[in-house]
Amino acid sequence: MEELSTNMRMDAYNQLKYQILHGVYYPGQKISEKIVSQDLGIGRTPVREAIIRLERYSLVEVVPQSGTYVTKIDLKSAETAQFLRRKIDPDVLLQFSINASDDMFKKVEKNLARQKQAAKEGNNNLFFDLDEEFHKLFYIGAGREMIWDWLQMINMHLNRYRWLRLEVAKLNWDTLLDQHNGIYQAVKERNVEGVRFTAESHLRLMLTELPSLLEKFPDYFDQNTELDDQK
Repeated sequence: MEELSTNMRMDAYNQLKYQILHGVYYPGQKISEKIVSQDLGIGRTPVREAIIRLERYSLVEVVPQSGTYVTKIDLKSAETAQFLRRKIDPDVLLQFSINASDDMFKKVEKNLARQKQAAKEGNNNLFFDLDEEFHKLFYIGAGREMIWDWLQMINMHLNRYRWLRLEVAKLNWDTLLDQHNGIYQAVKERNVEGVRFTAESHLRLMLTELPSLLEKFPDYFDQNTELDDQK
């Protein structure tokens, strides 16, 4: 019974987090235990616990006498995650190039092929998930999966930003595909400068796209936070 209860709690947490990260519940939207429970087909008790947990990660906010709201995208949090990734990713990619097995290289190649197909089919959610898997594979192959898991705790607002540019804004997917292929090619060649350049360019993409997203979706962002593009 305890194991079932734990599984139900994790299922509620993972499903609700997924819905927020993928914009099903959009920034600023008011939600309730009843609505989420009905939408996800999960009991209200595990949903309540999921909301409490997600509040710790600033994905929802409980406002007294008002209700529970999906938080707006915190640009400072997104920038902090992006800043850390820019410092960590290049070394992880280089470790992957040296330490990863042939099987891991094949998994990355398969992922890239699936990304291309998902883009061709216009399957935004699948492409988003494959994009996330693409980067995770390098951490796994480099033996740094623990760092990846740690980063996920601070990556949430960055991932919400990434979904917005992909799913809602529909900014050029070819740029992402080209950058992913460029990263992998540099890794295969063990090109140190190439790895650092492609990783940096990829992670700085959000900076170049930010003005258009702020203009199109001003209500989706916390206007009290700013993204410092000088870091």
